[in-house]
Amino acid sequence: MTRSQWGRLTLTLLIGALVLIVALVVLVDPFEVYHKATAFIPPIESGTQSYSNAGIAKTYDYDSIIIGSSMTENFRPSQLDAALGGRFVKLCVNGGTPFNHRQMMEMAFSSHGIKTVFYGLDVDALSFFYKTPKAEMPTYLYDDELLNDVQYWFNRSVLAKYIPKCLRTLGQTDPSQRDTMYSWGEDFAFGANAVLSGAVISGEEVAQAPLEEHPALSQQSRLNVEYNLLPFIEAHPETQFIFFFPPYSLMQWYAFYTQGQLVDNLMQKQAAAERLLAYDNVKIYDFQANLDWILNLNHYVDFEHYGAHINEQIVTLIAQDAYRITDAEQLRENAAVLMSYVDRKRFAK
Repeated sequence: MTRSQWGRLTLTLLIGALVLIVALVVLVDPFEVYHKATAFIPPIESGTQSYSNAGIAKTYDYDSIIIGSSMTENFRPSQLDAALGGRFVKLCVNGGTPFNHRQMMEMAFSSHGIKTVFYGLDVDALSFFYKTPKAEMPTYLYDDELLNDVQYWFNRSVLAKYIPKCLRTLGQTDPSQRDTMYSWGEDFAFGANAVLSGAVISGEEVAQAPLEEHPALSQQSRLNVEYNLLPFIEAHPETQFIFFFPPYSLMQWYAFYTQGQLVDNLMQKQAAAERLLAYDNVKIYDFQANLDWILNLNHYVDFEHYGAHINEQIVTLIAQDAYRITDAEQLRENAAVLMSYVDRKRFAK
């Protein structure tokens, strides 16, 4: 064999190996970017969320989406189907910013007709920079460019970990996965001991400005609303946007107080809600002053995160149109309740 023949053979074998690798990834497609899995159980886990969401958004059958942070991960889409109508999927981003949620909505609206957006809006998330993802995304899976998928085709974890994991479940399916994906409710201990374990709250008094009757959005909150929320609301008047404010425990509100953020968060919440309420295709629900929940640490694993039973009750209450906010006065009343209980906590130290 001559040197040139050896070179051509080596090049041919190399190209063939590369083609086989690409074919394997595309055929198995562990993150369902090109086609939904039908012959194995895809590895949809908390650690793969930023990858799995790309496939879910592109290839799943749905007409409604669940958007939000870890506060929304324990929802069951099948319950939302029955309560609100439609077919829901989770596009949650653990620790995500409004920009991350924008990325999810862009993918959903570009590939599906969306009937309902069910959005858990965290009050402090409005302060994040409006064009920065707190949770980094593999953007090469979130666009329509094929060539940059090379980062998926030759990803070491995809080849060495996730494809073998898929093949180990070959021939199996999990009909419950749409409900159970990303859920963490059974993974943690609940109650005061769990919530307060290792908790550190400053005992210093922090000056708080009084609540304003008609607060304005800060620059960052305004940019988040105008860049990450309003474009979808305005471009899709046929879509129902349901926003809800998650019920953090009283300990979280007290932590906001000791950080000097309590009043600011409440004012930004009210200003954002007033801006959103101007649209006919928006509904807002506020569970943050639900005393049955926020005063009982048995519902929580930490200051913020409540159990799946609360997610279930939220859906039931929204289906009944309970806790709906239609004007700023209701938000001011809820803010006053929270501040009064924070005061009781402060004076009880």
